[in-house]
Amino acid sequence: MDKTVVDNSNIIETNNDACQCKLYAIERGYWTDPYLKILAGSTHLERRTPEISIGYYVRVHGLRYLIEKFIKLTNNDCQIINLGCGFDTTVFYLLDNANLHFKHFIDIDFDEITEIKANKIHRIPILHNKLPINNKTLRIPCGFHSSLYTILPADLRNLTQLDNQLKILSNNNIIDFKKPTLFISECVLIYMSNEHSLNLLKYLSQTFSQCSLFLNFEQINMNDRFGQIMFENLKQRSCHLIGMDSCQSINSQYERYMNANF
Repeated sequence: MDKTVVDNSNIIETNNDACQCKLYAIERGYWTDPYLKILAGSTHLERRTPEISIGYYVRVHGLRYLIEKFIKLTNNDCQIINLGCGFDTTVFYLLDNANLHFKHFIDIDFDEITEIKANKIHRIPILHNKLPINNKTLRIPCGFHSSLYTILPADLRNLTQLDNQLKILSNNNIIDFKKPTLFISECVLIYMSNEHSLNLLKYLSQTFSQCSLFLNFEQINMNDRFGQIMFENLKQRSCHLIGMDSCQSINSQYERYMNANF
């Protein structure tokens, strides 16, 4: 079996793990999210420790706080691109907030993920009724498009594919490479080689030349005991943290973005 396919399936499985942890925390009342259960499905939830639920609470609310700050800083004139989005529901959270506006929101992930997400949005009224309908619909295989929101299938390691997809959006006046853009990445780059992640960051900083900001939620201090336990647990599931060299410290993370001109 092709190793890339095996690796992708294990990376994709981390989306399911994150959804289960979030759904358990939501069920326990840490925050509300009526959309995640629809996207992720209503499976039996295993009990999680309070530390895990608190960690996801901080993750979700910390990122939302910074996203809101960016939107307000740009006076609502910005684009948001969610890299390795999984079943993340940030776009629906923003659409529910009457005080927060943006020009366009793009979710990007493997087509196995985006196809499921797009199909559920097409089929389920509580999801597609949130999204303004386009007079001219852009058809995206394994994806979705409306006037405010696009789901884009792409392998972030394949810059030719990513560039082609983004240029389709640009050529259809859906995104503007010169508009302030916020990139979101939650535990994504660590599953990519350092070469692939650096090339991705350089591509984004060069392509979106004006006022781009990269918001990354990712591991640090991977050499400590907690980091080693995480590494071994994921390794046993054949999910390798091949980008962990850039996650050794805050400085190593900082250097990565400086080297990519962020």
